[in-house]
Amino acid sequence: MTSLPNVTINMAMTLDGKVSRPDGRWYGLSSRNDKKRMDEIRSKAEVLILGKNSILNDDPVIHLRYVEDGKDPRPVILLRSGTLPEDKKVFRFSKEPPLIFCLNENYSLVRDNLCSVAEIILIPGSDLSPLEVLKVLSERGYREVLLEGGPSLNDSFFRLDLISRIYITIVPFLIGKTDLPSITGGRKEYPDFDQNRWKLVTSEILENEVFLMYEKQE
Repeated sequence: MTSLPNVTINMAMTLDGKVSRPDGRWYGLSSRNDKKRMDEIRSKAEVLILGKNSILNDDPVIHLRYVEDGKDPRPVILLRSGTLPEDKKVFRFSKEPPLIFCLNENYSLVRDNLCSVAEIILIPGSDLSPLEVLKVLSERGYREVLLEGGPSLNDSFFRLDLISRIYITIVPFLIGKTDLPSITGGRKEYPDFDQNRWKLVTSEILENEVFLMYEKQE
């Protein structure tokens, strides 16, 4: 059996643990240092998994801007419902057409709307399982996966114990507002959450930001 790819998460959060503004977006909270670090992390990945909400809210730039001679990771989008506008940057500027995973209920819609700008993969059943997505990526030869979705997408991977590395940037802001999301969400706690399963491997301070990297302990 082919082993699953390694999955890394890269997120930035405020001093009070928030990963979005009150309007659901992140604009203006990351520095140039963080953008450079994000590109360094992306340059080590073969595919970059994005969530629907991240694309709709932030319309992120996907191609590398700060790493010379680096290869852009191929964008992968998980669409459990609906579709996306084809004018988003992920479709306009990606060097390889994004891979879109979807379900029976929205396959026709996604195909009709995005088949000219993306490769569309149908996952049978009613659940867009991260495990099934990783199996397909493994079959295609991808070994290093970077996850840059939102809390819900992160949660779906964490609950299946599929994450091996976490990059966190701590940015110097306090937002408040109790119902804003953190790095990972979900209504239930993780089993054995208080066990020491994550090892701090690197930490670095650049100006007012802290860059951390944790790896899962076996």
